[in-house]
Amino acid sequence: MKLRRLLISVSFLMSVLLLPAKDFPKMEALFSIQDIIGADILENNELTAEELFSLSLRFSECDENSPIGLRCRQKFQKIKKEVTSREYKSMGVEERGRAILKLLYRDYLKTYDFNQTRIDVALESGVYNCVSSALLYMAAAKSASLNVRGQKTTEHAFCTVYEDAQEAGKAVKKFDVETTNPYGFNPGSKEAIDNEANIKRYYIVPKKYYANREEVNDVIFAGLIAGNICSYYLKENDFEKALPLGATRYETALTVTPAYSKALKGIRRDFDVIASNYVNLMKPAALEGAQNIEWYTSFIDRWSMTDYLQKNIDNLFNNFLAACYTEKQYSLASAEFEKNKKYLSQKIITKSEIGLIDIYITTNIDPLPSEKQIEKIEALVESDKFSTQEQQKRILSYLENAWLINLGTYMTSGDFESGYHKAKAVLEKLPQSQKIKRLEKAFYDNCIAIIHNNFVVPANSGRYEEARQILEEGLQKYPDDKTLKSDLTALEKLTTD
Repeated sequence: MKLRRLLISVSFLMSVLLLPAKDFPKMEALFSIQDIIGADILENNELTAEELFSLSLRFSECDENSPIGLRCRQKFQKIKKEVTSREYKSMGVEERGRAILKLLYRDYLKTYDFNQTRIDVALESGVYNCVSSALLYMAAAKSASLNVRGQKTTEHAFCTVYEDAQEAGKAVKKFDVETTNPYGFNPGSKEAIDNEANIKRYYIVPKKYYANREEVNDVIFAGLIAGNICSYYLKENDFEKALPLGATRYETALTVTPAYSKALKGIRRDFDVIASNYVNLMKPAALEGAQNIEWYTSFIDRWSMTDYLQKNIDNLFNNFLAACYTEKQYSLASAEFEKNKKYLSQKIITKSEIGLIDIYITTNIDPLPSEKQIEKIEALVESDKFSTQEQQKRILSYLENAWLINLGTYMTSGDFESGYHKAKAVLEKLPQSQKIKRLEKAFYDNCIAIIHNNFVVPANSGRYEEARQILEEGLQKYPDDKTLKSDLTALEKLTTD
């Protein structure tokens, strides 16, 4: 049975602070491991058979005091009674481990179903998958005093029964137990199943599903039930159920597992995915996005920052700013940036500082006529509202663009001379602007072309004084122009010949 992995959202859309009160899903654990073991310390990170069964029921969301819970408890007591009988006690480890698997398939496990991960349902209906059958086997094997441990891979879960070493220094003999089929004890060995006719369907696990196996403690192994259920809830977008169950799975594992554990890191990532999928589910408006951010940062405050959460809060805030830009919500964007800056990476802080300028411009300046825009932006340059080098560079780009639009009106109307003088004045303020330099040259070239064309007409008609007057007036305005000087030289040659 392939373990159902949590869905990771590939889109980091937006977040949520100030709309009418919104009911967010709870993020606290439903119970603690102490509720199960009744002590502060779990010896050797191992649960007793009763503790493991209780924890498996809790992770299956089954109330032990409910009618179903009570029936399951009775059935488990019946299993315990048989596996602790004199007959079982007389067996060796291998024989006893095999007999327990046969017992479960004789009386309880009937039909394999990929999705059926709950241990109560397995006992009630006989429908099971690798997780529910492995937990039922482990609880039964512990009752029979076997040293049994959980094994998980990326795709699968099963058990291993250990036999005590007979001699010092000798390797401990162990038997894998594939609980998804009645032939699963020590896979590959030959045996007969007495009650095979009662089994409707079982599962043959592909060899590749055993790759990258990892032995995990009892609490993490029982938590595989919760992990699969959370995966189902994610598919249904049921975060009200997924988040508390995910919190429970993580917190119980955290209590008994070293922080460096690969399995614990995987559980934490699964938990982070639930919270992140929740806030990324849809693209809200800016105000709603602020609310999502507030909830998400409260999740970070409660459960601590991780690399996964950092990536998501960065994307969440970036998309929130995009909504503020669209809606012209500068005040909201600025307030949220100051409040949430401590959660953001330096890269996003720098990007947000630039983004705030874009939002400020589109909110306060874009609606104004071009002359007013220029006035406002120039005042912004002189103020200390946006003071970093990158921010000043961004503001100057807006000022450049506003001037280009303004100067464009001169080009469109054909008032090249006024455009030239205006562009020349602008360059004193924006000397680095290559775009305005090019526009200034275009104005200049048009001015010279007009003078030249005006000169050519009377010159070709022999009206030399009129032509000279045009050139001299032009040279008074543009005394260094080579084209006009060349025209004057040509005119003088004509008049002296």
